[in-house]
Amino acid sequence: STGTQKAAQEACGLPTDYYATSHCFADATHHTCCMLGPEARAYADASGNPIGTAAARAYKHLHGHDPDPSEPLPWCTCFGSLVCSAYASKFADTGIKFIFDPSGVGASTGGMAAVDVPRNPSCEAKARTFFDVTAHATPGVDVETSLYTD
Repeated sequence: STGTQKAAQEACGLPTDYYATSHCFADATHHTCCMLGPEARAYADASGNPIGTAAARAYKHLHGHDPDPSEPLPWCTCFGSLVCSAYASKFADTGIKFIFDPSGVGASTGGMAAVDVPRNPSCEAKARTFFDVTAHATPGVDVETSLYTD
């Protein structure tokens, strides 16, 4: 991790020296810092998107001990498929901490972030459109939600 990616990982509460988080805030879609509650983690794992387990492992790597199973854990979710807001609309213990655009809008401005993003998928979709990120599908998130545009 270097530069703005490392700063985003640290702000999210993710390790910066861990292979499983090396994609966070660096690829084309994993831009949302999502606080995943226990229900969302279990749902994700059971629906073919094992980010609940991944978040617990990342926490343990960073802190040296297992997380409290009742607490929300950070993970970088797919902004392109609105994973965090889809889970947040199902589970009250889950929400967006921030959305980071590593390249800036259209790679013209440098890194940018959106904070205080409401839990509604239409709000995350509006940010996705502004940051010019491609919509895509993710297991466990219905396609209508993933591909939502305003």
